[in-house]
Amino acid sequence: MAISFRGTYPAPKKSPWSFEKYDSDLERRMMDRLEQDPHVAKWMKRHGITIPWIDAQKHQRKYHPDFLVEYEDGRKALIEVKGSNQMGSNHVQRKRKAAELWCKQRGMEYQLATFP
Repeated sequence: MAISFRGTYPAPKKSPWSFEKYDSDLERRMMDRLEQDPHVAKWMKRHGITIPWIDAQKHQRKYHPDFLVEYEDGRKALIEVKGSNQMGSNHVQRKRKAAELWCKQRGMEYQLATFP
């Protein structure tokens, strides 16, 4: 299954935008999941959050998590969607650690998600 195609998700009910753009089928599938989840109050892909992180060559990089989600109980989370073959990569794990710290400092959660 190809996971690297882009498109527009029209008229989401739980996003403040009239449309959201996705960069992969995994992101589109997460949008479907967020729209259908009764515990999700709001979500957006175009959230403007940038998290600094350090790559394996010690260069500072910028990470833009896939989704900002607010749940009905008031919790907020950043969700990153990756293919199962990417979950253990050094690159993904370095970004994950930076995002977990960033979220912890703000009373938020970080979730790394995939689909079977």
